[in-house]
Amino acid sequence: MKHFVRHQFVPIVALLLAAAAQAQTFVFKGGERWEINDPLKLDTTSIPPKPATPDPKKGVINAVKGTIDRTTNQGGIEVGLTRKLTEVIDILWPMPARLTEAQNNVNRGEPGKALDNAEAVLRLFEPMKNISGSWWTKASLIKLDALDRLENDAATASFLDAFEKEDVAKQPAVATQIQLARLMQRARKGDHDAVISEASELITKIESSEIQARLHIVKGNSLFASKKYEAAMNAYLRVPVFFGAEVEHVPKALLGAARSFRGMDSPALKEQKLEAISNRYLYDIIVTFPVSKEAEEAKKLLPKEERAKAEADQKKIAEGGPLPEGVIMAKPKLRPEEAVEGNK
Repeated sequence: MKHFVRHQFVPIVALLLAAAAQAQTFVFKGGERWEINDPLKLDTTSIPPKPATPDPKKGVINAVKGTIDRTTNQGGIEVGLTRKLTEVIDILWPMPARLTEAQNNVNRGEPGKALDNAEAVLRLFEPMKNISGSWWTKASLIKLDALDRLENDAATASFLDAFEKEDVAKQPAVATQIQLARLMQRARKGDHDAVISEASELITKIESSEIQARLHIVKGNSLFASKKYEAAMNAYLRVPVFFGAEVEHVPKALLGAARSFRGMDSPALKEQKLEAISNRYLYDIIVTFPVSKEAEEAKKLLPKEERAKAEADQKKIAEGGPLPEGVIMAKPKLRPEEAVEGNK
């Protein structure tokens, strides 16, 4: 009996701990913790959805006053408590759903929607942007991605100028993201030789697989624009080979590789069937990343019959059918100690 009870109790404890870990919590000076209402949470039972009614027993953020307000029961009497945001020393907050949706918007080629979602998170965490656990920096980087998708260099430059003045910009990973954004701006202005050189140098210094994937795509884009198609193809294909776990960047790399094979095609290389190879990559994008912006681009490039087959196969997969043989799928995320160094 004792053995049976222990195994019933352990899962319950694990569930309670997991639930606690998912709650939005502020840690104050002195170690006191308050569970916080999520101001971004919506009541989906309402049409249209509206902000969920806050629980008064949890903290309510008042960004205007710079406080968190909470009601507690002390001896049968409800007492209002207030703490200042400046007293928060740590934030325990799972990734906000609107930030996840902002990233998905970027991947689907919906930069306007991405900006709306990212801005909501930026406003929430603005008073706490330099506190451990804040999502302000991540939201800023997603906003940067959205601005890049819009190719609005004036807005991007203005945002980067302000971002570089923030304390978080001194962090090596953030500083590299800013440097990468500047590179992408220069590429759009046609400074491809400098972009290729600087990207190649950064690739040898950066450990982050996510930034590595971005750098190879930026380098590939400038090589492609310089009509160095084979070198561009090699740069693009390092992403699915070495950094396939960075799922959001794989369709960009596959599309770049497909276009590079088309650029390489010529009567002298007819026997290599480069267009057929290109079409296979386009097929993989449609089948594996159907809601991406790149899938829409791939459909424009594929011949009509092959496009119809890709769309039909993707529909079968969505309905639970088997994956066609040879399709390139995103790799699972690796633990840091298992990561492959694709820049060596």
